[in-house]
Amino acid sequence: MALWQDIRYAARLLVKDRWFTLVAAVALALGIGVNATVFTFVNAVLLRGLPFDNPDRIMWAGTRDVKRQERALSILDFEDWRERAKLLDHLVLWQGFAFNVSDPGREPDRFPGAYISWDIFKAIGEQPIHGRDFLPEDDKPGAPPVVIIGYSLWQSRYGGDPNVIGKAVTTNGFTPTIIGIMPPDLTFPANNQLWIPLVHMPPGVKPMNRDARQFPAMALLKAGVTRQQAEAELSSIAAALADQFPDTNKDFRTAYLMSFPERQNGGSIRLAFLTLMGAVGFVLLISIGNVANLLLARAAHRSREISV
Repeated sequence: MALWQDIRYAARLLVKDRWFTLVAAVALALGIGVNATVFTFVNAVLLRGLPFDNPDRIMWAGTRDVKRQERALSILDFEDWRERAKLLDHLVLWQGFAFNVSDPGREPDRFPGAYISWDIFKAIGEQPIHGRDFLPEDDKPGAPPVVIIGYSLWQSRYGGDPNVIGKAVTTNGFTPTIIGIMPPDLTFPANNQLWIPLVHMPPGVKPMNRDARQFPAMALLKAGVTRQQAEAELSSIAAALADQFPDTNKDFRTAYLMSFPERQNGGSIRLAFLTLMGAVGFVLLISIGNVANLLLARAAHRSREISV
């Protein structure tokens, strides 16, 4: 009963001093609104993990030179890493590419895509909503060309027709068959809309030499394996390759593993977001200080009333 009376009394005071209520509400709304907006970005960029299965086990993989500069992998080094590593469930490679897609009855169009290892979707725990995923034999020399397309491409170009599974499309001079359609919002690894196995990458953009370290790679750690353990194993493999191929690998004796948030949003990006979060925190403190000053001024104005 007493609580209800206090609430009614507070409501009457707020209605009585309308300008005070309006100014205080606007000040707090601005401070809270700006903080909520910036925190939404910080949470999406820095705090929230990848929207995949086992995000803590998914790592960006690469090598470091003698100057500790991070580099990607060559295809030949990648194949040796994948064959010798025992602490990884998957090690996958990709290369972004632009694809010109054409088929009968439709205008040609251009889509961002990637040449990928056959098991990249298995590594992140995703699978097509229609059709099938890539199989090991799809990524072997002589395999019939196949392609998986993204949901957005499927909707915009084919109107969501499920009968596109099994149809051939012409892209960049060859004709793969559509075997699967990925879920909505799945554009991994870099806003891609179609995916083709690495084996079909054109020779002109697929250098088969060890010093062509231009291909991003991703590792999925085995359950219970720490990043340090897997990194040590990959570094031992890199050191062995440096001894085996000194002409191309002598300066690349160590490997590194890094979480995707660290790799994509580290350094200056992380510092900028944290600085922005601190700045809007001060905005909220200023708003609270202004409301506190309003309350003090209001109390001083009512000092005679309170004395009586």
